[in-house]
Amino acid sequence: MVQPTKAVDNLISMKSDAAVEDSATPLKKRRSGGRRRTRRAVLSILTGLLLWEFSIPIFHINGLVLSPPTKIFARFFELLADGSIQKHIFTSFSQFALGYIFCALTAIPLGLAMGKIERLRDALDPWISALYATPSISLAPLILIWLGLGLQAKAVIVALMAFFPMVINTVAGVDSVTKQYEEIALAFRASRLEQFVKLVFPGALPFIFAGLRLAVGRGIVGVVVADLFGATQGLGYLLIQASQLFNTVDVFVVTVILAGMGVLLTLLLGFFQRLLCGWQSGT
Repeated sequence: MVQPTKAVDNLISMKSDAAVEDSATPLKKRRSGGRRRTRRAVLSILTGLLLWEFSIPIFHINGLVLSPPTKIFARFFELLADGSIQKHIFTSFSQFALGYIFCALTAIPLGLAMGKIERLRDALDPWISALYATPSISLAPLILIWLGLGLQAKAVIVALMAFFPMVINTVAGVDSVTKQYEEIALAFRASRLEQFVKLVFPGALPFIFAGLRLAVGRGIVGVVVADLFGATQGLGYLLIQASQLFNTVDVFVVTVILAGMGVLLTLLLGFFQRLLCGWQSGT
């Protein structure tokens, strides 16, 4: 008789082989395609920066409205040199990291549970829909009143902003696992735990990573939202202070730092997705 664990392993192997066969290009071709995409992305960024730089003098744009990239990067390195921006970057990254990790540790297990337990999904769906539709910025003052103005409260705001993409995509990932595979696994007498560990969770991983990547952007917005109320340092605080003083260059510096942080974290998650979801076609 075929052992249940081995049967489920064979089922996953069949699914992985099918995904590889469906891929139109071999591994080497995909790698070269990845390098081409990288070159195109870099070329696009450089072209955009050049157009930005030269459009200002050509169209006589006021420096108060739009600052050139050279001036923005010069100001960034000036702030780095005098050490005035490092504390703001560290504060904001600490808020983001704490809130994002806490969110991932709660939202992903909850999404997996909701995907498998119908009663739990029915009970929580209305709450998630209602809270997702509620502007998160309206809840930020309440969180600060309840938890104070420290790191804990601001991390909770980041976690709240990042929560919904993670949980919604995780539920969708569980739903995406074809019922046919689960029925085959049951036919081979695989236990519910074996089905979950070796079939449902791997099948949901691409969706989980999609949720994690979407949550990066919302979490960074949460960092700025948290600094709107009673902050004394952080990138959001620096952004608000610069905008109140009509310091366009510093506004752009902070914006570029936040965007760069988002891009780097998204690329890092993409790397881990390719590492863990190598069976997925197109990764």
